[in-house]
Amino acid sequence: MLSLTVLGALAALSLLLYKYILHPLFLSPLSRIPKAYFTSHIIPLQAWSREDTGANTRGVFAAHQKHGPVVRLGPNEISCVTPTALRVVYTGGFEKERSYEDVFVNYGIPPMFATLASKPHSVRKRMMTSLYSKSFLQTSPDMEKLSRSIIYDKLLPTVRSVAGKGSQLDVFDFSQAIAMDFISAYLFGLSNGTDFMNNADYRHHWYKAYQRSLRTLPKERRNGELETWCLQLCEAANRFLHPTDQGTDSKLVTQPVIFARVFESLSQSPKAEADPSHAMLATASEMLDHLIAGHETSAITLTYLMLELSRRPELQARLRKELLTLDPPIVTDSPIDDLPSPHSIDALPLLDSVLQETLRLYAAGPARQPRVTPHVPGGTTIDNYAHIPGGVVVSANAHTLHRNPEVFPEPESWIPERWLLDDADPEAEEKREEMRRWFWAFGSGGRMCIGSHFAIQELKLLTAALYRNFVTEVDDDEGMEQVDDYIARPKGEKLNLRFRCV
Repeated sequence: MLSLTVLGALAALSLLLYKYILHPLFLSPLSRIPKAYFTSHIIPLQAWSREDTGANTRGVFAAHQKHGPVVRLGPNEISCVTPTALRVVYTGGFEKERSYEDVFVNYGIPPMFATLASKPHSVRKRMMTSLYSKSFLQTSPDMEKLSRSIIYDKLLPTVRSVAGKGSQLDVFDFSQAIAMDFISAYLFGLSNGTDFMNNADYRHHWYKAYQRSLRTLPKERRNGELETWCLQLCEAANRFLHPTDQGTDSKLVTQPVIFARVFESLSQSPKAEADPSHAMLATASEMLDHLIAGHETSAITLTYLMLELSRRPELQARLRKELLTLDPPIVTDSPIDDLPSPHSIDALPLLDSVLQETLRLYAAGPARQPRVTPHVPGGTTIDNYAHIPGGVVVSANAHTLHRNPEVFPEPESWIPERWLLDDADPEAEEKREEMRRWFWAFGSGGRMCIGSHFAIQELKLLTAALYRNFVTEVDDDEGMEQVDDYIARPKGEKLNLRFRCV
């Protein structure tokens, strides 16, 4: 007769066998879904990542190419890449997976992006959504003034100097500076934002500190250099709103648009009443998140856009011809420093197609955006798979969505003309709509990127200013493959171009 110890061991072994082998492989509702790897039913995706980031976007893409639009990534995780699935998961408001809190929290307080539940996310989003809307940005006096300052006082003089010397410029480094100055000016006001374009030493120091922060957890970053830096920007913006003198150069005065709205709203929250410091820290958490996302993703996009244009002098010439139609012109020696309206820049078809194609092929955020299925009777249906239980991690990713050859022929090629459809073609609108359905550079649903209109307006203006005044050519483009990470920077983290005035 077997001893109780042996019986207990056999029972434990049987339980483990059922939990980790039999149930996930044969009995789980996920068992019908094709596996990304032969061990996906027992080993999570991160174990197969070839890089230390764990993103494995290319591995997920390969799995979809082999198995179709829905694949199982792990014992409790699936990936789905169809417009139908996007509507169910993202437009349907599935809540975020816990990893967002593990990575994106600042000052011990989650910003909107790291807020898991839908209701508090919606409350925070309503504070800011109107200030990031396309109509507001295109008519905002503050956006117009800061745009003029950045273009005429910073961007064009700096690039003109580089062109005059015949030297090269690392446009990835410089694009990060441009993007940081842009987003910080909108958040905090011109006089309180950064001046990375004119302060290379500090921006390089800051970028090293930022890179170090990516390898640490929120608790380890607490009260670190980046959090201290952002809190100082917030405090400067708050002093600006309550001035003791009027000594600021009026040319540098714009309102701290986002900071003012968020801080005012959070100051009225119950948590702020209980702890007066909470409103400032919660606002700083939100601002730091916008600074990080707003500078890095725009810089990546502008870098790859300039890379592709620099390889195509004929396309540069076509784009410049289109930009010459803008009135007033954006020229380095402009006597009035006026800019064409954002609406007129936005309406340029070739400029739009160049940006759209860059966002498609070189998505700055190409990785999985994990959500969690809700606990509802009968489970959830995603594409042809029904009865998916609650608590399953489900995600889509822009990298795979943007490479559907039936929607984007030659998907690995940068072809801006694919967006320039002839309206005389009876199928043009249908083709355009199908590309939009699969285009996911900014996500979709209630949690899509709140700054998408800001980024597009900023990037179109910067591209228009640069290619109206300069010709670019590649000097050194080694290491331009994107890293397999949540934010996909160039692996070499540089792109050297040469500029020539026109």
